[in-house]
Amino acid sequence: MKRLLLAIFIFAALGLSAQNFNKENFRSPGKFIADQQAANGMGNAGPSTIKPQEMLPDAFKNTDVVMPIQIGQSANAFGFSYMRTTYLWADNNINSISFMHRMTSFPGSGFLAYDLSTDGGQTWTIDNQVYDPNLPEGYNARYPQGFLYNPVGNTDPMEAYFSYFAPTLDASNASNDGTWGGYAWGSKKLADGALPTQSNLPSGDDFYQYLPSGYTLTQLGEAWVIDEENDGSSGEYTYTGNLIVGHGLWNEDVEDFDYTFDHLPLETDPESGINDVKVAFAPDGMTGWICALTNGEDHLPATWYHPMLFKTTDGGQSWSEDPIEVQLGGDDGLEAVRNFISDEALVEFFDPEPVPDREDIPYFMGYHMDMAVDAWGNPHIMGVVAICDLDALEWWNYEGVFALFHIYSKDQGETWESFVIDYPTTMDAEYVGSGGSTINMYNRPQVATTQDGAIVFFSFLDTRIEGTVDNLNPDIYFREYIPEMDMHGEEVINVTAWSEAMWSAYWGCMSHYVFADVTDNGTYECTIPFVYEQLVENDISGLCQFWYIPDFTRSYVVTGLENDRSKPLVSLAQNFPNPFSETTHFNINLLEKSDVNIEVFNVSGQLVKQFSFEQLSNGPHQLTLNFGNIKEGAYFYNLTAGKSIFNGKMIVQ
Repeated sequence: MKRLLLAIFIFAALGLSAQNFNKENFRSPGKFIADQQAANGMGNAGPSTIKPQEMLPDAFKNTDVVMPIQIGQSANAFGFSYMRTTYLWADNNINSISFMHRMTSFPGSGFLAYDLSTDGGQTWTIDNQVYDPNLPEGYNARYPQGFLYNPVGNTDPMEAYFSYFAPTLDASNASNDGTWGGYAWGSKKLADGALPTQSNLPSGDDFYQYLPSGYTLTQLGEAWVIDEENDGSSGEYTYTGNLIVGHGLWNEDVEDFDYTFDHLPLETDPESGINDVKVAFAPDGMTGWICALTNGEDHLPATWYHPMLFKTTDGGQSWSEDPIEVQLGGDDGLEAVRNFISDEALVEFFDPEPVPDREDIPYFMGYHMDMAVDAWGNPHIMGVVAICDLDALEWWNYEGVFALFHIYSKDQGETWESFVIDYPTTMDAEYVGSGGSTINMYNRPQVATTQDGAIVFFSFLDTRIEGTVDNLNPDIYFREYIPEMDMHGEEVINVTAWSEAMWSAYWGCMSHYVFADVTDNGTYECTIPFVYEQLVENDISGLCQFWYIPDFTRSYVVTGLENDRSKPLVSLAQNFPNPFSETTHFNINLLEKSDVNIEVFNVSGQLVKQFSFEQLSNGPHQLTLNFGNIKEGAYFYNLTAGKSIFNGKMIVQ
């Protein structure tokens, strides 16, 4: 069994090196707890309550252990469970972070609140109520997600807003299995004394609202929410063949988002549902992806549930008409997927039958996944991939035949690659509450980035205790990837090893963005935020305490690269609007401080306009170009940032 300990990686320009502990001096947490269980006659009946802090190796330093901070509470564990991931949201520009959750039994679990830190996660105000189900048209809310909306150019946290979205139990799309159907959303300025807004929308007008899973905010300040539409009128929730895509634009007058909702058709195999759906955008706010885990009408070879994606390059004004499918197995599938199971494991799995050719072995991805988009507009997906049987419609998730994969594109979805993030020892566990309700906790794969999209981060949950087959004592595990270098971290790190969160980081989640200080030489000093849930007496139906991890830090050097394809300009979206009359905008994303110059020429090659933006900092920027009374017609532009030059065409009308 792997022994995974905290470390700090330095990614150098010419390779990947690590500052590791001497592993011979440390005992594996998994081996430790197995020894303690054996000594006490314990089996694998349930979560362990053993804590090893008093038995740490003499050479172990306290600075090697994260120190969680107690934040808010919830009446039970349900609102923080399942596949949703937008609970924790860091904004590097205002050094602030928020966490969304349901409230306690007083005032009630249908109320929603957020916890807030404006000093990078060191101190918090907790349980700031933002939703009241007792207001007119209100209903009990469930499974909330939230983020910080920071107006462009603002650096004062008190001028920013917390915003949320949640399904409600309004029974406008009820079935025999539930009383879903409502959406609730609202915002609250972070300044003292500000009051929250609140909107409620029932199902109707041929929209069968269900349980939104995807939720994000672009760096242009636009909100997106994705739901798999399910009609409950038959008595059972049935997928309609549509995704519901919600788009929120900020309304300064009411200090909240105005949402519009549209259908996005996604036909699936009648025998298949949708396991999960997510949405994410590049830092420029123009290139975005929607990803669903499902199985299409036309089956791919050696592939069952798999990523099916829609792409936009115009900020969501339009999405690709047909989904982009990622084939897992088969000749045209992903090489790392075909080869991740050892020959010995395949022999054992198929015994007594002979092992098929690897190209004929089918694979499944599920149940949950997450996605982020890097500075180049490329999607990064993480989820469990496992061997399956397409005839019996079964899949297996025991150690050796499933793995956590990073599935990604380096060319905007033209081709796809894969990499094994890790081989977990467990996948899920069923937790039973005192009232008889149950929740399954899975590996909860999550993907995050720096705000400029230069580095991608992965986290997941696993229990690594010898003899344990269920994910009953989870730790948070971590790995990273630098797209510019096409390089993954050398090893997986146990974030919560030897801490108070060890073996008890229930439903641990990571922020979609991390805190990062970037120096002039290209060094990224990153703090990766996490929150987990403490179960009081291991009861999912009882009071739950949330804990924030403020001190998991990593250092990266991303300089000296021979490939200048993004130095310093990382990404540029087509100007918008286009055509335009007087004013248009460019969204760019810089990896380092740079001057940006834009020259505009008419069709005769004459320079008609020139715009200069001096010493822009690294990160995303929106550049506004005012042309005044320029003549109608076609024009061409050159945008220069450092050594990077981009050309394009714009229309004035």
